[in-house]
Amino acid sequence: MLQSRLDSPRRDSTSGGIIEAFRHAAELAIDFVYPKRCAGCDRRGTWLCDNCATALPLFTIPLCDRCGVPGTYLRCKCQSTPANLNQVRSAGPFDGWLRGAVVQFKYHGEWARTPQLGALLASTIAQLHGVDALIPVPLHSTRLRQRGFNQSLLLAQYAGEVLTLEVKEALVRTRWTEAQVSLGAQQRKANVDGAFAVRPKIAVAGLSIALVDDVVTTGSTLSACAEVLIAAGAASVKAVSLARDM
Repeated sequence: MLQSRLDSPRRDSTSGGIIEAFRHAAELAIDFVYPKRCAGCDRRGTWLCDNCATALPLFTIPLCDRCGVPGTYLRCKCQSTPANLNQVRSAGPFDGWLRGAVVQFKYHGEWARTPQLGALLASTIAQLHGVDALIPVPLHSTRLRQRGFNQSLLLAQYAGEVLTLEVKEALVRTRWTEAQVSLGAQQRKANVDGAFAVRPKIAVAGLSIALVDDVVTTGSTLSACAEVLIAAGAASVKAVSLARDM
């Protein structure tokens, strides 16, 4: 298991106090410009209210060691999990407040949700067996300009800071692909086939990689990413996401 920096004692220093003060001021500014609202019911003042949190339980142990689906489900998803992914972990099902949070974060520019969702992702990454680095699934440059940010990168950076793990922007999209959300399983696979490459100057050889994405559906995108990472010498590739389509 990975050890979170949050478990260690807070250092009491002048510089640390200044950093915390700036961070607190930044959080207040964000709250003023982007006021918090519950992802489940739109209640103001919180990213997630107690009622909505209770209505959608997140994944809890026991989990299938490979695909990460809890034992409370009738069957795991190992059969449909791509063979080149050693382990997959998700925080919960793509439903309820978690679906709402992902949609608001990803499509409506609520990047201020990053601390809440990044902390959730960090606790999910900590379930994986041995991770050397986090690699976010990249956006095509055109989509990045349209959206203004890569949600997977923001999540990876926050979780990486919490877990003291290196974040490597090692992957690029080599061509434009259609949005996966409207495609069937076979179409998804064809859509992303050959769509990724490893940046030549970023070393991944010998590393145990955790790919970071917001939602796992069929795993086609993650599998396409894993394929090029393994070809570049990665020792193993795992995947972690906020949500999994069940």
